[in-house]
Amino acid sequence: MLLRKPGRNTGRFTTYLPVDMNIEYIIRIGLKRNLFDAFGSEVLQSIRELGITGIDRVYVYDVYKVYGDVDISLVRKIGKELLLDPVSQVMKIYRFYDDEKCENPCVEVWYLPGVTDPVALTATKGIKDLGIRNQLGISCGKRYEFIGGKLNRKILETISTRILANTLIHSYTIKGI
Repeated sequence: MLLRKPGRNTGRFTTYLPVDMNIEYIIRIGLKRNLFDAFGSEVLQSIRELGITGIDRVYVYDVYKVYGDVDISLVRKIGKELLLDPVSQVMKIYRFYDDEKCENPCVEVWYLPGVTDPVALTATKGIKDLGIRNQLGISCGKRYEFIGGKLNRKILETISTRILANTLIHSYTIKGI
């Protein structure tokens, strides 16, 4: 169902999709596996300082939720031309509602609604600079993937609340366990 809304100054009508019908995509960007992940190593060191053992490695990804008047080709363009450094990073795009399966336990951290997302503000400006005029929005977050044998939901809850997320401004989701 399409809704119509008055345009800004012209009195004409602009067609847009209501929020609940928007298609949402996730762009996940991480370092190529042969490169040293300094941020992942720092998170792993913080985990060990909490006395948690059994985690061998942490991979950190930037995740971007793109929603609104978008299709997969537009999301690919935004990812490749604005967000990805093809020399050192790899990108994966999937639909948000597909709830991509985690190969390993992971935690996604996002800003809570109403909290200023400075990276998203910069990305929005970059999207406009690319000449994209579609009605779309973007949210930015982090995804942490854990490699190790001794992982359970309680351990990931502790890591999430003590290291990864400030629960006053972030929400987090544990996946893969």
